[in-house]
Amino acid sequence: MTRLSIARPARTAGIALAVLLAAGCASVPETPAAVPASLEAGVAFASLPGDGAPGADWWTGFDDPELQRLVEAGLKASPVLRGADYSVAEAEALLRLALLGRSPSFSSSASASAGRPLGGGDDFGASGDFGLASGWELDAFGRIGFAIEAARFDETAARELRRDLAVTIASETALAYIDLRSAEARLAVADANAAAQKDSLDLVRTLFDNGRANELDLSRSETQYRTTLSSLPVFRATISAARNRLAALTGTAATQPALASSLDAARVARVPRLTAPLSTGAPEDMLRRRPDVRLAEARIAAALALGDAARANLFPRITLNANLFGVLSDTGVVFNQDSIGFSIGPAISWAGPDLRRVYAQIDVNDARTRATVADYEATVLDALAETETALSNYVTERQRRTDLEAALTSARRSFELARLRFQEGLDSSLDVLDAQRTLLTAEDQLAVNEAEIARRAIRAYRSLGGIWTDEELTAFRAAQEENP
Repeated sequence: MTRLSIARPARTAGIALAVLLAAGCASVPETPAAVPASLEAGVAFASLPGDGAPGADWWTGFDDPELQRLVEAGLKASPVLRGADYSVAEAEALLRLALLGRSPSFSSSASASAGRPLGGGDDFGASGDFGLASGWELDAFGRIGFAIEAARFDETAARELRRDLAVTIASETALAYIDLRSAEARLAVADANAAAQKDSLDLVRTLFDNGRANELDLSRSETQYRTTLSSLPVFRATISAARNRLAALTGTAATQPALASSLDAARVARVPRLTAPLSTGAPEDMLRRRPDVRLAEARIAAALALGDAARANLFPRITLNANLFGVLSDTGVVFNQDSIGFSIGPAISWAGPDLRRVYAQIDVNDARTRATVADYEATVLDALAETETALSNYVTERQRRTDLEAALTSARRSFELARLRFQEGLDSSLDVLDAQRTLLTAEDQLAVNEAEIARRAIRAYRSLGGIWTDEELTAFRAAQEENP
């Protein structure tokens, strides 16, 4: 029977002790500060103070079911979000891989051969061997734990990046829809004015033929009419571009007629209006909600964990190994003390005593950590500035609406009076043309204002970051898949 023996245990223990003592002498660089410089977020937004956070599905606050349908279609079918799903799946797999570092590893091997040696006559032999190996690293200095922590924050970062993309897709889809309806509204205004100008041109031409108008009046009327006609193709091109953009955002080919048919069937007479109140909440709440800020925070945490994992490499790795191996032959003697062996025991590996590469890697990680902290500070400052600007722009544009509506009413009355006075021979056609040009400008400006109010509301919602948590977004998209 084979007797288990340990060769020179005192010597082995002495070598291990020497390695541990030498590793203990390694100096550990100080971890860089993880807390950014203090940033005062303020207690309220100056432009639009409001209670409560914005609604997650903010697009339902517009009085347009087609807008709601398109945004939800984009969140369901966007290939950009689908790519983000795969990035999250990759991060989840990397986390599972990191977690396996705490579990024993197993491997196996086997080989076989058969043949006849040279000069062996009729001798024919067969043999084989097999082996089983297992190893488990004792995480004495936290290297594995820090790697798991970094992988966990990387997964969080991937989820926040997906949420950030969802915010962008929802807002870009809504903006493209506003562009479409705005161009349609402006086209309708220009079309109606072109028809009115054509009537005026026909009237001036009749008066010219009867000697009651001169050639200058006729030329001015035709110039204004042709100028208005020249704007119509521009609006039609904008409509086409907006439809193509909506097709891409909702995962539809631009050449498919289904989207155009749906948009035509749901056409409204004006640009959608935000009927729900726009609530902002406190700036600090916005920073806790915005996915780009949360993404920056997760990247800081991951960088710090990677830095700690690099510091753990200053110390030895202790692994417990176990091996079982054996030989098979055609002699009929298989499982006995001569054909099976095993080994078990610890192993210590260490990068020292030359730790220059380890220290260099620590410096690399520390520099990256400080860079992520600086990126976080920049992200917070940009978020505050972007949100305050978006809210201020929204309030400003809304304030213009009342005056523009009053101006339009006045322009319509002026045009009617100028037209009547011209027909009565009291004024020249120039007064009619000026009044008509003013009316066109007032109608167009009001249409632009309506669209701009909607656009600025959408940008305000995007800057506030109000679109669910990652769990809510995942549940919403799953429900969309189940109920197409």
